[in-house]
Amino acid sequence: MYDCLAQELTQATRELHPALRWKTQSWLRLSAKRNTSPLALSKAFAAASSLGFRTENLANGSVVILDINLQDALMFSRRYPGLLAEYEPINPFCLHK
Repeated sequence: MYDCLAQELTQATRELHPALRWKTQSWLRLSAKRNTSPLALSKAFAAASSLGFRTENLANGSVVILDINLQDALMFSRRYPGLLAEYEPINPFCLHK
């Protein structure tokens, strides 16, 4: 929760988890569950892009949707129940850095 306060984190450590990489904006990470078709992840990526959200693909195949609010994150979670959704709101402690 207070990762933005730890100055000793290296760039490699920040790449491991989206909470460390995008600490000044809210984000939603969608990952495929076991035995879930990657097509669902592609559809979610296409939907996010068409709605105007900034997206990034991670090396493990996950999709991160940036600057998303809770209502939209819940919409993605309901629309794609076969995907694991992890939402992180903006951390207010990181905005003052």
